[in-house]
Amino acid sequence: AITGAVLLMACTNLANLLLARSTTRQKEIAIRLAVGAARAQIIRQLLIESLLLSMMGAVTGLAFGWAANRVLVAAFLPSDSGDYSLQLAALPDGRLLFFTFAVMLATTMLFGLIPAIRASRPDVTPTLKNEAGAVVGGTHVGLRKALVTLQVTLSLLLLIGAGLFVRTLANLRNLGPGFRAERLVGFNLDPSLNGYSSDRSKVFYNRLTDELRAVPGVTSVGLAAVRILEDNEWDSSMAVEGYTPKPGATPEPYMNSVGPNYFATLGIPVLRGRDFTIQDVESVKRGPDPDDYSPTKIIINESFAKKYFAGRDPIGLHVGFGSDPGTKTPMQIIGVVKDVKYTNLRDEIPVQAFVPFLAGRQVSGMTVYVRSALESKELAGLVRKKVRQLDSNLPIYGMRSTEEQIDLSLRSERLIASLSAAFGFLATVLAVTGLYGVMAYTVSRRTREIGIRMALGAVRGNVLWMVMREVLVLVAAGVLVGIPAAIALTHLIRQLLFGLEPNDPTTIVTATIISAAVALFAGFIPALRASRVEPTSALRYE
Repeated sequence: AITGAVLLMACTNLANLLLARSTTRQKEIAIRLAVGAARAQIIRQLLIESLLLSMMGAVTGLAFGWAANRVLVAAFLPSDSGDYSLQLAALPDGRLLFFTFAVMLATTMLFGLIPAIRASRPDVTPTLKNEAGAVVGGTHVGLRKALVTLQVTLSLLLLIGAGLFVRTLANLRNLGPGFRAERLVGFNLDPSLNGYSSDRSKVFYNRLTDELRAVPGVTSVGLAAVRILEDNEWDSSMAVEGYTPKPGATPEPYMNSVGPNYFATLGIPVLRGRDFTIQDVESVKRGPDPDDYSPTKIIINESFAKKYFAGRDPIGLHVGFGSDPGTKTPMQIIGVVKDVKYTNLRDEIPVQAFVPFLAGRQVSGMTVYVRSALESKELAGLVRKKVRQLDSNLPIYGMRSTEEQIDLSLRSERLIASLSAAFGFLATVLAVTGLYGVMAYTVSRRTREIGIRMALGAVRGNVLWMVMREVLVLVAAGVLVGIPAAIALTHLIRQLLFGLEPNDPTTIVTATIISAAVALFAGFIPALRASRVEPTSALRYE
């Protein structure tokens, strides 16, 4: 929609230029018609000229778009992001070429045909006479001003949209994940890829944790099975001691399997009870299968405690996996931690539960979090060295700071905010160009009229106000149409916003002031030029 609006504004500017050009070519076209040319021939010639403009625009747009897309893909989908679900190619393919060709023909017909038809209908006899004495503003003025009003409306819509998206991104950044993201680096390992069993993986992770803690500058190390803020989730139905769920409302908290010091490493306060210890990790119950573990301790977040233990102290109570009535609850709650985000910054904080990292049937891939006073790049090198010392064949992937992880989780919001802001700026430039072009053209066509007015006693202030009055009418018309349109259309993007309503008055008022101020400045330049016309020169104009 944003791209279409910008294309529409560019085409209206082009239509305005073609209308102005057709006005200057009226005598040429009148001569062609007088010597026997058919209107269809004139229209065909003008359409071919419009088609050539569209072709040049399409070819230039494809080249620029290919280069810009490569930059966008590199900026918003880096190759080392660890996300292989979104692989985009910036090279134009057959579909894109066909789409561009179709848009080229459509814009030529829509915005080249009307100026061509209007230009092919001059009043031959008056046009062939000398028009030097004309004091009128020229032909097609009403249509050209209507197109400028449309541009002001569209630019206001895009500015409002850009403001909403930029403020959404700012709201999400200011919200934060609920813990300190600075100086926190995470990376992924999966010893099972090298044939490690669960017991061997446990030994490896314990050794790795000890080795990393010994690195100068490292303050804490923690492990987690699910990397947070990565749009991943692990949930499980659960029975809660003393809580009888309603039909279809079985507790299904988001789960994570974490190691000792995980909460301390991320900076998540333990509000009640205590954190996991190595004894909790090792005091799991083995099932019939040697790799089958069942946790005996569990930690929950604030939301879990408020929802399922309202009015009760959850410490010491029990929960268990399963949703059937009579499900056993062997896991004792030993702690309650502060609420933090889980899947991404946009989602509400869910009910969460944490078990020791040997709670699954198979201990395999884990995210290792390292809190350090070192810079991320320096720490990354030391981490890779330590892992190579333990197992030179074990790959490390997804190495990035939590701040980079937050940026990745907000990549859609950053992309939308960046593009909408860029297109909003471009739309404003196009609207200003269109308004300036129409008013400059109007002033040039009325130069002799302005000279007569000044010769008869009009002062510069009168002439300035005469032109600015037209500018004010155009800008006011665009704003009066744009604000109701924005109020009606912004509801369509409600789901993309965060922390503000679609009809946010601050955004609408700010965008309106910016759009109106810039448009008025663009109109002021031709008005100022008109007020400086010398009557003697103007009377000899043309």
